[in-house]
Amino acid sequence: MQQYVHLFRKSVLSISLLTVGTASFAGASLEEQIEQLQQQVQQLQTLIQQQSLAQQKTQQQIEAQLPKLEEKANSKPSAKSDLTHFVTKNGAEFELYGNVRADASYQIRGPSTMYNYISSVPLQNTAAENNNSDKFQSTMNATRFGLNFKTPVGEHSLGGKLEMDFFGGSGRDTFRIRHAYMTYDNWLLGQTWSNFNAVEYFPETVDASLSVGGSLTRTPQIKYTYPIDKNMNLAVSLEDPKAETVTTSGTQDFKTDANAKLKMPSAVGRLNYKFDNGSALSGRLFLTQKATTYGKHDDFLAWGAALGGKLKIADNSLIRFDYNHIKGDTKNVLWSNYAYVFNADENIKPNEFDTLAVGFTQQWTPKIRSTLGAGYMRANDDNDFSALVKNDTTQNKELKEAWINMFYNPVKPINVGVEYMYGERKTFSDLKGIDNRVNFTAIYDF
Repeated sequence: MQQYVHLFRKSVLSISLLTVGTASFAGASLEEQIEQLQQQVQQLQTLIQQQSLAQQKTQQQIEAQLPKLEEKANSKPSAKSDLTHFVTKNGAEFELYGNVRADASYQIRGPSTMYNYISSVPLQNTAAENNNSDKFQSTMNATRFGLNFKTPVGEHSLGGKLEMDFFGGSGRDTFRIRHAYMTYDNWLLGQTWSNFNAVEYFPETVDASLSVGGSLTRTPQIKYTYPIDKNMNLAVSLEDPKAETVTTSGTQDFKTDANAKLKMPSAVGRLNYKFDNGSALSGRLFLTQKATTYGKHDDFLAWGAALGGKLKIADNSLIRFDYNHIKGDTKNVLWSNYAYVFNADENIKPNEFDTLAVGFTQQWTPKIRSTLGAGYMRANDDNDFSALVKNDTTQNKELKEAWINMFYNPVKPINVGVEYMYGERKTFSDLKGIDNRVNFTAIYDF
């Protein structure tokens, strides 16, 4: 624009020169007038040439800028910077993530709940079994959303996570906080997966509650992870697994604990090793003191040991497994019995059991994968606990499940799955209950 104004000023100046020159002709000789006129014509030609060169230069600059202007006009905002990453008023970067999930099942026989509850399936030939047979159920309760945070603090890394879903409560239909923690370099403070759990090693299921041998425990904790080398790290934590208060009808041959408490947090250690080919192993231990204000105020040390991993046996073939041995605790593995009961002398008698989950996953095509899996729990049936609960049909000597599924991933954010699952439970008095159903899921990740 400034260049056009400059050209306009030069044009006005040219007209002015001609006007002044014409006025100066008066009183001059013919030769002088001709000479002056030639000089003015020469000046005018010079001005015209300058204006022409300026116009050409301006046109070239405009043409040079046109491709950039068109590219800018046609370009779309960056998905990474504009759609997934945001900044809070205090300068923390955060990203939003989650999924919309629809689950359904057709239950031939099974529990009263929508999802897996193998430890409580109705016993055979009972009214409860008949009431929960041949029925269809569906829900969106496993839908979740979350936020990841990070803030630069010099050379240190400060971050955090907040994740919620609608899968809480006894009916699995209540809003809840799944994860809520902050990290500072190798430290973590808040609620997340227990350091004793190994969710990544559990065989994939369509059922959002996993299966026998699985665990979804999220506990308040403080954890430190120490990298030993590029393949190995050690994680230690102090966790609050919450006291296991239990109230029963009082008609059993034992008493449960409505006054359970913890005197100290649970101490957990975990050693992880990752192989160069993608395989991994993890060994875990926990130790915690269980106590009560009931009766003689008895207490004891509960403990557990576990080994899990994934073995990549081919480019598209993977085996996952996880083994647990636990005494006096129910928080770290799903669908186990009471942690302990009291005998007639008001002394604590803990439960002790083993679990194993194993599965083979095959990626048949880039869009289709399937898993064949099995889970097993066996309680010690030769101790004081088993003798006390023998006639209680809510307590199980044995749980077992097997499943086969297929997931279809037509485009990156969508997964559709179908699964057949069969399970059995057996009480300490050898009564049996059966779980037999087909599960479906459709998940959109955002």
